[in-house]
Amino acid sequence: MKVKVFTIRLSENELEIDQNSLNDFLEMVTFKKSSTQFVESEKESFWSVIVHYEDQEKQKEPKITVTKSENDLTEREQLIYKNLKQWRAEKASEFGFKNFMICHNSELLNISIQKPESINQLRKIKGFGEVKSDKYGDDIIALLNAF
Repeated sequence: MKVKVFTIRLSENELEIDQNSLNDFLEMVTFKKSSTQFVESEKESFWSVIVHYEDQEKQKEPKITVTKSENDLTEREQLIYKNLKQWRAEKASEFGFKNFMICHNSELLNISIQKPESINQLRKIKGFGEVKSDKYGDDIIALLNAF
């Protein structure tokens, strides 16, 4: 069993944000039990919520894989692919990596064809799990939005 601690602040704006954060978390896990404690200090007062939970078993969706080659791309897709390769080279240089350590060509091809509009859509493309999507997703989506 895992444990996560939430702070529920009492000011009107923060209360809604904190409650939404807790509710979003509870939708993603299997709730087991919780305990709460009201905390008062000179600076602020808040509820501390300890949630005991287990990860939900994820039903994995099949990843999207396209079997096209670079030569099969439309003009627009080729332009996107070229720009993705340039972005990848810049990222690799920035981190001192080889290009393939950022993304494989096949992943860039799939992005060029699928043109994901969000991080969640990007995660459906083969090779893009949570870590890679979180690390590079904003850059990739921004690049795609430029077209």
